[in-house]
Amino acid sequence: MSNYDSPTYLHLPCGGVAEFDDGSGCSHRCLDCMSTVGSMGMPRSCSTEMKKWDTLKSLGGKGWDYKTGCQEK
Repeated sequence: MSNYDSPTYLHLPCGGVAEFDDGSGCSHRCLDCMSTVGSMGMPRSCSTEMKKWDTLKSLGGKGWDYKTGCQEK
């Protein structure tokens, strides 16, 4: 079990890991690029990867599991 298996971490589809941002109290911050997950400041490549998985799920497929870091089962 790694340090990033805590429920306060999200495993992003871009390969990054986001930690709950205690300062804001309501968001997660990527430990790689330091952007807030889902914000306008998030790199385009990361945002595109997240949107890809959200679109797949909305079309009836399996989405991304942010707790395990892989496709939903």
